Amino acid sequence: MGIFNDLLGTLRATFKIGGTAGVVLKNSSGNLLVRNTGDSADAAVTTSKLNMSGDALDINSDAAAAGADWKYTLQRPASGMTAAVVLTLPPDDGSPSQVLQTDGSGNLTWVSAGSTANAEKMDTTNLAFGTASPLSLFSTAATDILSKVQVVIDTPFNGTPSLSIGVTGTTSKYMGTTDVDLTAATGTVFEVHPGLPAAGVEALIATYTAGGASAGAARILVTRVSPD
Repeated sequence: MGIFNDLLGTLRATFKIGGTAGVVLKNSSGNLLVRNTGDSADAAVTTSKLNMSGDALDINSDAAAAGADWKYTLQRPASGMTAAVVLTLPPDDGSPSQVLQTDGSGNLTWVSAGSTANAEKMDTTNLAFGTASPLSLFSTAATDILSKVQVVIDTPFNGTPSLSIGVTGTTSKYMGTTDVDLTAATGTVFEVHPGLPAAGVEALIATYTAGGASAGAARILVTRVSPD
């Protein structure tokens, strides 16, 4: 048998439940802590549902904030919500490289990320008046087609410089010296569409002649795609 009492509280900072081996409810500057029986560590709390009135959930709240020990906070957006949101997590861990996808109703599933193998990719390389030649750009993939070669003038070169884009042995394969004028005004873009088939793995280079240039800067942009 036991008794119910009409206690209003306790003057002590702790209150133990379950006898000498029970958990301790503890006040810490107005914050309720659930501690183990010796008040030496936090204790677990089990409930069927947690209703939080606040906007954030701190994981590892007692983190040292050093090394690999940091607090992790999950929180709702501060603005923009127009209705209640429920997110239902997937039933498993998914597979490597998969991403979370929503059905628009809050049901999350693991799906394979879209392939970028066939997407256009752009390589950029800086060229300055004192750059040594040849300037290495990048190596193509076996099925890459170069769809566009651009040279953007950031600072006009002086002197009589020249530039071509290609590979060793065919230095003007993708852009010839007559296709670009490095002395043009800032912001000028020279663009060539090579229209050549895939040539396998190639190490692209820029062949540059300073021609007495003591100033100038440009960017070489090469766009490539690997079609089906």
